[in-house]
Amino acid sequence: MNKLLRIIPIILVFYSCVPVIGTATVGVIKTGVQISEDPRTFGTIVDDNIIEKSFKIKITETDKKYFIAVKGKSLDGRFFIKGEVNSIDEKILMTKLAWETDGVRSVQNNITVKDETTWKDKAKDVLITSQLKVALVSDKNIKSGNFQITTVNQNIYIFGIARNEEERKLVINEANQINDVEEVVSSIFLVSDLTNNQRLKN
Repeated sequence: MNKLLRIIPIILVFYSCVPVIGTATVGVIKTGVQISEDPRTFGTIVDDNIIEKSFKIKITETDKKYFIAVKGKSLDGRFFIKGEVNSIDEKILMTKLAWETDGVRSVQNNITVKDETTWKDKAKDVLITSQLKVALVSDKNIKSGNFQITTVNQNIYIFGIARNEEERKLVINEANQINDVEEVVSSIFLVSDLTNNQRLKN
């Protein structure tokens, strides 16, 4: 009996240190703080963690400034990017690097671009972006979720992944039909442009 009483506290201490992981609750994974209501399995969380670290390595190898400026979050392979960069080209680059990260199934690029646009011009840009997004969603031959749109000074910048050349042309054509657009700058990659293209399906 005495031996049993000595063992029980040890067991309790041991279990208090083990993260509780399941479909409803995820315990201590990275921060030491318990996170509730995470529907992901332990395996999915591990995969997402690997994706995030791989992306961080890619952007840091490109330029160390991105280590702080850009952050990525993966949820079951759906990758979200945020931060701030100096140019559209940098934002496009971040999208391409995200797509080339193993395990990524889709990319949502919410990076903002530093510019000196007036509020009036920004309102026009928002309207143009909204119109194009609606047009892409309405076209059944376009997977609108694979494309990101940024409008600066009435110039539309489109970047994303097209399954084929026909889809790429459809997207560009929709952009050219929007009123008040000065120029359409396309940076649409084909699936074949990526180093890891097995994740995109028709």
